[in-house]
Amino acid sequence: MATYDFTPANGGANAVGTLESVAQLAMYKITIKDDSNTAIDLRANDAAHGSAYDLILREVQPLMAWAPDGSTGVIHVVVDGHAVNAATLQSRLRTLVVGLGLGTTVAGNDTTVEAAASFVITP
Repeated sequence: MATYDFTPANGGANAVGTLESVAQLAMYKITIKDDSNTAIDLRANDAAHGSAYDLILREVQPLMAWAPDGSTGVIHVVVDGHAVNAATLQSRLRTLVVGLGLGTTVAGNDTTVEAAASFVITP
């Protein structure tokens, strides 16, 4: 992610096709999976205190989050990027997923976290 150049003195070196930000934000696509690379349907006990989705969001502490209504296991998040990167977040989530009984070993869990290269806003 590039830092948005808002000062005229620097000539405005912003480029189309580059993810720009004025803050230390990070965006990730998380896919919650079991040990056999199968996506977990997060709707199983959705909208309940202590549900898998609820506990995952508590662990991630996103500024914004959205999960599609489907069995994809995908969660899109915007987080404060100062203290997190894809690798550390993935490690924390694999440990949580196993703790929730959705996997058997942290090393064998296939949950993935990918850094976003762009975003789309739909009405």
